[in-house]
Formats: sequence, C-alpha cells, structure tokens
Amino acid sequence: MHSAKRIFHPTDCSPSDLPAFAHALKLTCLAKAELTMMHVDPTVGREDFEDFPRVRPLLVKWGLLAEGSAKQDVSKLGIQISKVRAVAGDTSAAMLNHLSLHPADLLVVSTHQREGLSRLTHQAVAEPIARGAHANTLFVPTGVEGFVSFEHGTASLRRVLIPVSLQPDPQRAIDAATDLAEMVGSSDVLFELVHIGSDEDFPKLNKPERHGWKWERLIATGDPADWILAAGNDFDVDLIVMMTEGHNSVLDMLRGSTMERVVRGARSPLLALPA
Repeated sequence: MHSAKRIFHPTDCSPSDLPAFAHALKLTCLAKAELTMMHVDPTVGREDFEDFPRVRPLLVKWGLLAEGSAKQDVSKLGIQISKVRAVAGDTSAAMLNHLSLHPADLLVVSTHQREGLSRLTHQAVAEPIARGAHANTLFVPTGVEGFVSFEHGTASLRRVLIPVSLQPDPQRAIDAATDLAEMVGSSDVLFELVHIGSDEDFPKLNKPERHGWKWERLIATGDPADWILAAGNDFDVDLIVMMTEGHNSVLDMLRGSTMERVVRGARSPLLALPA
C-alpha cells in the first residue's frame, strides 16, 4: 500500500460519495501520492452539475492545511491532485479508457450495493471498473464511514477480516492488510483469517508480528461469500481484504463472483486484490 503512488477515484459528485472520497484523500496523503478524481457526465452544461469534492477545505478541516491556504499549498503536503471530467453515455467505458492511458496503482470507489430490480435498472460502475482495470480496488459502501473519519481525517483499523484459501495464494492479502495497518498507525489490530475448508488444508502464511497485533483463524464450511459476510458482521470488522480471480464458473457469471457478492453485502470497506 505504501507503493500506491497513483490513486484513482471515480466520483458522481454526490454526498453519498464523500466517505470514499475521504478514504482516497487520506491514503493519498499517507502514501504521498497523486490522486486523480474523475467524473463522467452524459451531457454538456447540466444545470444541476455539482463540482468535484473540495480537497482544500477538507484538508483544512483535518488540520493538514491552514485556513486560507492557496491551491499551490496542497503540493507542500507531498501530494498532487488531478480532476478529470468527461462527457460520455457509458460511465464505466469512459473511465476504463482513461485508466488504459493512465494506469492507477489503487482504485477507491463508492458502491451503492443495489440488489434485485434496483440493480437491474441502475448502471453498475464500481464492479465493472475494478474488473476492467485489473487493479487493487478499495470499495467503500455508501452509508458507511469506514476506517477513515470524514470529519477528523483520522484512520484506524481494529479488526481486519482476511479470507484465505490455497488458490489464489492469499499472502498478498496478508501483506496488504498489515502494510495498511502500519500505514495508518494502528498498533492494536486483530486479524481474523477465515478459511472455507478443513484445518488440514489451511494455507501456510507469513504473518508479520508487531506489538499489539493478534492473529486468529476461523475454519468453516459452506458458501464462501455467505461466511465472509457473516463473519464481517459478527466481528464488526473495519476492513475486509481478499484476493479475487473474477468469474470462474457459469454460476459465478449469473450471480457474481465471491468478491462481487461480498462487495454487494459488506458493511465495511473491502480491499480486493486481483490474483
């Protein structure tokens, strides 16, 4: 996560997008990275168009910039901010086109978690972008503050859920979770490892040890997505970190991959890492 120097945040410029925006900006500050915010508008000159989320006022609120700071003062924090607006009918295609020309190390996207008829009648954006860009993606559900406070800019991880299996190799998820915990300065963290299978085929993992960090594992049987969602809710986790291989079967194509189903139901941010 420290190496994520190019962060991309698609925004619809609505209040529901603010938690994801806060996560994108906080991680940009921690990694001393470049943040690109992109909005796709279907028409030119919409009267109700709201401007991009404002960076400087939020940095002032967080105490990182002084009141009355100028635009150029943002770069003194070691970060760069870019704003891109495109006019297109297909939001996902426009953003994937931009990412093909300007690849990102990390996507931070807001997800509305629609299901049923609502899901069929609204254009999905977060999941198609994550699949198409094949990049590490942090999904932040609307209505969930997540591990970054919008009001204060503080970040904290207390419980992190990491689903593990023999394939794909979960070590990158372990590394990303611990790197992020160090990045935000969390000294007391419980990492919950969930394995769908048996104790005998629990994967061998390198688990970094730090003062205050604890590792626990849960062995379960059944549907992986159901177990991950249940464990996330029961343990009140701050973050889920998991590997993803996309669609592996006809059933996945119909109801979504495990990662997509978790994205649609999780009440905490999810960091998905493509295998």
